[in-house]
Amino acid sequence: MFSAEKVLHEIMFLLSINDGRMNLLKLMKELYLADRESIKERDTSISGDDFCSMPHGPVLSRTLNVCYDLPNNAWAEYLDKISTVYHPDIAIRKMIDVDLLSNKDKEYLTSVSERFKNYSPYQLELYTHKLQEWVDPHGSSRKIRYADVMRALGKTEQEILEAKKEYEQLETLYTLGNA
Repeated sequence: MFSAEKVLHEIMFLLSINDGRMNLLKLMKELYLADRESIKERDTSISGDDFCSMPHGPVLSRTLNVCYDLPNNAWAEYLDKISTVYHPDIAIRKMIDVDLLSNKDKEYLTSVSERFKNYSPYQLELYTHKLQEWVDPHGSSRKIRYADVMRALGKTEQEILEAKKEYEQLETLYTLGNA
């Protein structure tokens, strides 16, 4: 399930291990790759966000929209959007405790950030263009299905079906809990 609050915690954590500021393109790629690592190992993403192919590679759809809408939303209390030549930078305005992240979530985020530490945003874009689930949307956007990510990671159709059933059960519980 997507939680804007949890995604804010993810962003805060990534920014905090990257001197408090990151280019939005690089931030989006690292968030996507951390979700991908979580799917690979746990069959579930950290963010719960929808994925889509965009010209600069795969992104977390809702997260990107909220970041682009800074400073006009609730995250503006905590994050700044700073204009740059390429894509804006996102910076910490006011740090929060990232207690919605598990140690495993932090491990994925740290691992991805360390692995791509020396990549420029453009190099990271080119890297994500090589991911099997990314399809060039030719200037638009195109949904990346969760099952496509799982197939790209070598999951069997049975594993994909089981993950889908588990997700649907969790979604039902979540819906009942919020009714």
